[in-house]
Amino acid sequence: MASKFKVGDLVWAKMKGFCAWPAKIIEPMSEVKRPTSKKTHHFVFFFGSENYAWVQEDSIYNYQDNKSKYTLTSRIPRGYNVAIEAIEDVIKAMPSQIAKKKILSNSIKKYVSLASNGKDSSKVDKVMHRDKHESSASQFKKKSVARINIRNSRSDNVRLQAKEKSKSPDKETKDESSPLKPSLKRLSSSNYAPKNKKSKMVVRVAAPQTKTDIPSRKSVSKKANLSLNRKNSPLKPKAHQNSIKLTENNVYESAQLPVKSVSSATQIEETLLSRSISSVNTNVYPTKLKIGFLGLGIMGQGMVMNLIRSGHEVTVWNRTSTKCRDFIKEGALKKNTPADVVHACDITISCISDTAAVKDVVFGNCGVIQGISSGKGYVEMSTIDEETIKDVREAVVLRGGRFLEAPVCGSRVPALEGQLVILASGDRKLYEDCHSSFEAMGKRSFFLGETGMATRMKLVVNMMLGSMMASLAETMALAQKAGLEQEDVATILSLGPLASTTVCYKSQAIMNNKHDPHFPLQHQQKDLRLALDLGDRVEQPLYVAAAANELYKKARRLGYGESDISAVYRATSA
Repeated sequence: MASKFKVGDLVWAKMKGFCAWPAKIIEPMSEVKRPTSKKTHHFVFFFGSENYAWVQEDSIYNYQDNKSKYTLTSRIPRGYNVAIEAIEDVIKAMPSQIAKKKILSNSIKKYVSLASNGKDSSKVDKVMHRDKHESSASQFKKKSVARINIRNSRSDNVRLQAKEKSKSPDKETKDESSPLKPSLKRLSSSNYAPKNKKSKMVVRVAAPQTKTDIPSRKSVSKKANLSLNRKNSPLKPKAHQNSIKLTENNVYESAQLPVKSVSSATQIEETLLSRSISSVNTNVYPTKLKIGFLGLGIMGQGMVMNLIRSGHEVTVWNRTSTKCRDFIKEGALKKNTPADVVHACDITISCISDTAAVKDVVFGNCGVIQGISSGKGYVEMSTIDEETIKDVREAVVLRGGRFLEAPVCGSRVPALEGQLVILASGDRKLYEDCHSSFEAMGKRSFFLGETGMATRMKLVVNMMLGSMMASLAETMALAQKAGLEQEDVATILSLGPLASTTVCYKSQAIMNNKHDPHFPLQHQQKDLRLALDLGDRVEQPLYVAAAANELYKKARRLGYGESDISAVYRATSA
């Protein structure tokens, strides 16, 4: 199928969660991996933010033809006007277009003159052919010069960056070590290669075909290729489109998200998470309601950043206030207490670690309840027990507020990528008011009915995850004791009916003995305990889940509570 665009075209490029952005089709960089999707993609340069990304052709539109359609007049994100000015400057600085028009104009005049004087038609054709040839030659020459200038400009920029960094090594070191602006760098292939045989394997498995219409998770680079952008850029391309920024050391820097660096062993293989995204909604229209967010932990960081980047007005609070700084730089507001956030916002979202923390934030001094008034909305996205959820709902409703519980399915990477599954129950009108927020944070949301149903669904799903992970840990431990290669076991699992992203990814983490927290083990054990409590209430025996819970409890006693759930393997071999 012929492509609609070619290198050099000025376009609007549309990415999930963002408005159409002025861009230019450029030659692909050899260092940037192409998307695995079979659909046509183009490598584009985003004006203003100066980032690069692979974008699907269906999300690219001609700039001039769609200028009136995609130019924003309200709720303009940061850096948008700069991008518009940049692309307009490029259009104005196109001498080849002006020259081409002049040559064609002269040709027409000559043709009219010859025709009016009764000249032979063959002479007229010769004049037109010659002028057309001269126009093409002139245009080719100027394009060649322009390409050379662009290449020289790129190399000059790289040399300039290297020179500036060499002049201020202290400043660079400070930026990399600061928790406010972490610089997560991807390791080279030589450094990434495991040293022993058992850790050499890279599992590759084709994603299973499903008939469901639920949008699937976007692909993520195997070395945590997160959004890569400048600090002042509102445009944060998603990782499944392989957005990168090239530095002088030929490494890739992650987005300036306040997250901890993760080791190479727990980076996610692109093929493990790569699935069709044809049904993913690429349009997020932010609500005019003010959104508050309490909690900037492993999950909250990615969720808040996606809210900000999709154009929502967000006010944040975190117990450790220093975590708020990077979000303030991205455009968020900050309040000193949960009550202040609730008072200033129409809808307040909370995503914190456990039941005790929720009770403290809601019922404690300067807590949520003290800021609730008539019409205020409160959304609890933490995974806690059903009894506490109902207590919080009752307190909110008694003060005239609206309540919605909305726990999520997913871990750190889906939170960063806006690919969570959101399970909601409670106030239906509040659920509808949260539509754009849920679109920014997740790939699909479900309304399950009255308060308590979402918590039950989350516990059922996480009970399955915990039991499966415990079984995988015992499988890998038994294989090792029986003299089998764990590498072979993981490969066979990836090729059989048990193949899944979780099995493939966690098996690699076990083999490499790297358990950086994507989903902390202590949270999984908490969810298993809550699921067992639910089983007791409804008189449903849970033999497998009970056994798995004991394994997680042992792992916590061994000190792996804050590690990833894959660390449950350590309990099987202790």
